[in-house]
Amino acid sequence: MVQAEARDRLRVVVSGYYGFHNAGDEAILYALVQGLRSLRPDIDITVLSADPGHTALSYGVRAVSRTAPREVLRAVRAADLFISGGGGLLQDVTSLASLQYYVGLIALARALGRPVFIYAQGVGPLSTGTGRLLTRLVLSRVQAVTVRDEASRNLLWTLGVRRPPLTVTADPVLGLEPESAWRARGRALLDEAGLGAGPVIGFSVRPWSGQDDYFEALAQVADRLADDGYQVVFLPFHHPGDLAACRAAAGRMRAPAVVLEKRLDFRELLGICGHLDLAVGMRLHFLVFAALSGVVPVGLPYDPKVALFLERLELPDELRVERVTPGELGRAVAAARTRRDALRDLLAARVAVLSAAARRTPELALQIAARGRKRA
Repeated sequence: MVQAEARDRLRVVVSGYYGFHNAGDEAILYALVQGLRSLRPDIDITVLSADPGHTALSYGVRAVSRTAPREVLRAVRAADLFISGGGGLLQDVTSLASLQYYVGLIALARALGRPVFIYAQGVGPLSTGTGRLLTRLVLSRVQAVTVRDEASRNLLWTLGVRRPPLTVTADPVLGLEPESAWRARGRALLDEAGLGAGPVIGFSVRPWSGQDDYFEALAQVADRLADDGYQVVFLPFHHPGDLAACRAAAGRMRAPAVVLEKRLDFRELLGICGHLDLAVGMRLHFLVFAALSGVVPVGLPYDPKVALFLERLELPDELRVERVTPGELGRAVAAARTRRDALRDLLAARVAVLSAAARRTPELALQIAARGRKRA
């Protein structure tokens, strides 16, 4: 009886940028797992991870090394559904090799006869002919494609992906409901760092193309806010790179600032964001966490995905990290402060729409899994 029940459990394999301790991608995985389990509590999930032990312990899933061919093959062969999950996996800006890895896994799943679901991905940029060709050929053979913004859908249409249907949902993290325990932990971390009851502005900084002019812009704006009574905190979302960038920006300031040195998980960072009065930053999921917490975000896009998210929130996205000046960033922050109440109302309305869209994605994934089982 127990063996029969085990065989009847739905088995899913999830691929993504997991196990690298990037807060945004770990939040995506958590949201994906929770979304599937909310609809199918007995689901059996295996994650391809760079740190299988951490992933298994943190999310209560099975996990195998993403670079162990035999383990990956065994997991995919046993699956009822393969999910290429969340984030910006289908792009060749990081490297063509990265894109080849992710489309290679999709192709493997299809070669083994497993249905494939593309889970709320941001597609592009695709700057090489090889990258565009691989994406078109592989995605045209999957069972369903969901993307997190209209630009991703339009890019796939331009590439010639006509089947399967392309559905726009939203970033998986927008389907989360921040827990009170996370918020309490966030407050405790701010207290430990010496940040009191006054207004707090959070900054998210990452290294970008060896340029550091934006450090000066951030430092000057942070100093002005400190003069106005704000406490300044820098939040690294990915260690060690973000930590070094946060230190560099804080080091340009004349006013004191706090850099949270310890590597924090996404729950702790989301909890901290709930106590910010304003959020200024580069990392996409820092802005997502702020929006989920009702905090007005001022984005400093370094990648199209950041500007696209601000567009979906109907917030300004004119700034660009490669050419930002202290004056431009200062004006954007001043506008956000002046219009904060109105922007909060807009933010709440837009987040509600996007959260509902994000919660559709696991439903669509399980529909594909059910169809695959019927055909089998």
